[in-house]
Amino acid sequence: MEAPRFLAVRVGDLVAVQQRSDWWAGHVIHAEGGARCNANSLFQIACIDTGVIRTVNANAVVDVIQSGNSGALEPAHDPGHQAQGTRQGDQQSKGHGG
Repeated sequence: MEAPRFLAVRVGDLVAVQQRSDWWAGHVIHAEGGARCNANSLFQIACIDTGVIRTVNANAVVDVIQSGNSGALEPAHDPGHQAQGTRQGDQQSKGHGG
């Protein structure tokens, strides 16, 4: 037997949601695990049509439309930029210190 799809959902995923007869799609912005294990139990999902953030039971997520890790976003951390900023600060402080 295949595991429920909601167990594979991660923050950043675009998912399809069904609540009663209402179907919609949204991006997962928060996932909450259960009290006894780390399995998903609740999600906060931003609707792609309205922007409304809804809290839904994990089993309302029918499928993952697009995995969040397949996007083109890059990590914000750039060690080269930090080193450059440090050197600039040193140069400015030397100029003011005489």
